[in-house]
Amino acid sequence: MAANQQTDAAAAKAALWRRPAFRAIVFQALLVFGLVAIGYYLFQNTLENLEQRGISTGFDFLSYEAGFGILQSLIEYNETHTYGRTFVVGLLNTLLIAGLGIVLATIVGFLMGVARLSRNWLIARVATLYIEIFRNIPLLLQIFFWYYAVLQPLPRPRQSINVNDTLFLNNRGL
Repeated sequence: MAANQQTDAAAAKAALWRRPAFRAIVFQALLVFGLVAIGYYLFQNTLENLEQRGISTGFDFLSYEAGFGILQSLIEYNETHTYGRTFVVGLLNTLLIAGLGIVLATIVGFLMGVARLSRNWLIARVATLYIEIFRNIPLLLQIFFWYYAVLQPLPRPRQSINVNDTLFLNNRGL
């Protein structure tokens, strides 16, 4: 008991910079200060370089006319609309594709899971093969395959494959 009191008294008498808790706080404060200083320097340097080159910052460009069209949009859009409207159209298109992708992936995943558990040997093996192929090939490699091996050989838009004057298949898609 007396030894503990002596070590506590010695620790209390030790110089402030020799205490581990104090040093930890000081080093963390120095690190945060250094990171803030570096961030401030980079921010100021960026603003100065942008000003020298005559480049404005901010979101004023969102009110400028876009000047280009988007083929599919859930809301009315043409070339005369602003970049802000273009952003909203792109966001809505992204949400639509993401939602459809989630629904279709859920359906395919459920069907493949049920098929893999099937007692039918052929269905179970085909489902296992499908799952192993798509799980073990990286997504980027699959994207390259679909783009270069499937879409590129298709004809250009003017020579599209016509199906009943309702569907047109070309290298841009269906």
